[in-house]
Amino acid sequence: MTGLLAILVLLSTDAGRPETPDGGVPAPPPASRSTEDQEVIQNLELLEHLAEGQALEMMLELERGQAER
Repeated sequence: MTGLLAILVLLSTDAGRPETPDGGVPAPPPASRSTEDQEVIQNLELLEHLAEGQALEMMLELERGQAER
C-alpha cells in the first residue's frame, strides 16, 4: 500500500520537475496529464480512502475490545 501512496504523491505533484537553484529561467510547465493518468490518480485516491476507512474501523474495533475488558 505504501508503494501506491508514493506513486500517487509523485503523480499528483511536480516531483520530477527540476527547479533552477540560481534563479534562472524555470523549467517549462509539465505536460498535461492524459486521460489514463487521470484515471490512475483517481483510482489511487480511492484506494487511499478505502485504506484510511479500514484503518479507522480497526482502531474502533480495538477500542471496543479494550472497553469490554
